[in-house]
Amino acid sequence: MNSKYHILWIDDEWDTMTSFKKHCLFEYQMELHPFKTQKEGLDDYAKHPDFYEAVILDAKVLDESEQEVANVRSLQKAVMRIKEQFSNLPYFISTGQPDLLSDEMFKSFFPYYYEKNTDDERLCQDIINMIEDTPNRVIANKYPELFSRLKSPIYEEMLSIIKIHENREFSNADVFNKIRKVLDWIMQTVSNIGLLATPFNGTNLNDCSRFLGNPKLNDYIPVYIQRNLFSLVTLANEGSHRQVTDLAVKNGSAPFLVSSTIFELMNVLIWSLQLPKDQESKDKIDRIVSNLALEMSQKTNKNR
Repeated sequence: MNSKYHILWIDDEWDTMTSFKKHCLFEYQMELHPFKTQKEGLDDYAKHPDFYEAVILDAKVLDESEQEVANVRSLQKAVMRIKEQFSNLPYFISTGQPDLLSDEMFKSFFPYYYEKNTDDERLCQDIINMIEDTPNRVIANKYPELFSRLKSPIYEEMLSIIKIHENREFSNADVFNKIRKVLDWIMQTVSNIGLLATPFNGTNLNDCSRFLGNPKLNDYIPVYIQRNLFSLVTLANEGSHRQVTDLAVKNGSAPFLVSSTIFELMNVLIWSLQLPKDQESKDKIDRIVSNLALEMSQKTNKNR
């Protein structure tokens, strides 16, 4: 089982090519992320270079605006930018324009291209063959249960975190800052679903983690996830603040702490992605959390 391939797709007519997009996804696990102009597409690649693995370029492409006329000059501009700024990005030119298919000058500039509809199978297979052995793809395929569910930017964050484990960087305490970022994202996801009495605000990670450990929430938060969360929050806070955990990792006295923490994070991340998002479930969660918050408030007042 391989994780989905994330492919940048720059084509001003992408919204009329639904069947091609579906074919790429269902037959080749290639998720196409479309843009209409070369500037918008490549600007997005600049922001997420570890998310996109290749780019498909229409031969007659828009440059910077949808009000322009698509032309080959914009393709030349895109290819030049890729070569100068993004040399690690494989690009594949696809065209369905009859005038270009018979244009010898076009063929001399771009001898390797794919004809739409006719070469779609070869295009998909060539993309996969080109990127299959890249470091990011190897990791994504090693953990498909995780990466097949993730979107940018958590996709890239988890790639960078798991690389630390794969490269056996057991003394790399910087991982705890990275883990903290993902924990914040997870807690925001949990908060959006309504599982927290007090919404997550970026500063109350500890309080939120403690609330999620309440046994009355076990139907939504398994005990192992509660334990993982407590451990992750504790270690991430200590590690990011250069306390005992940071020292233990750096001096080698806890050589497997980095890896064990990463795997705990993967458990919690998978759990968070499976939380129910339908309105009926949210309403039920809201009732449970509201009653629990009221009970805790009454207990606090009673003890005063």
